Amino acid sequence: MEVFQFIVLVLSTEVLLGIFYYIITPKSIRKTKIIDYKSLLKGIVERIFLLVSMINDYPHALTLFGALKLATRLKRDDEQDKVKQSLYNDFYLVGNFISVMIAILYVFLYSIYIG
Repeated sequence: MEVFQFIVLVLSTEVLLGIFYYIITPKSIRKTKIIDYKSLLKGIVERIFLLVSMINDYPHALTLFGALKLATRLKRDDEQDKVKQSLYNDFYLVGNFISVMIAILYVFLYSIYIG
């Protein structure tokens, strides 16, 4: 029963997080008017990676996660779109912090319900 409660909490958190991200995404960087399911799936996979890493006592996976996220953001500077790029970078950073905090919350919930 505890596993079921944990899964329900995680799934409901993911749904709420998807809605939250959709609401706070600036319209200037939102690609469509509907929820971007590809980004949601990518975020879920990231949080599962962090959850599994921290449950198995690999906190240094946070460093790997940060390095991978940074590597995906490296690209040439575009002079004509500095404001939009700055807005996107700020949103990206806040989103990653939220993602890591949610993964840590999942580890806490895991320790309560399962561990």
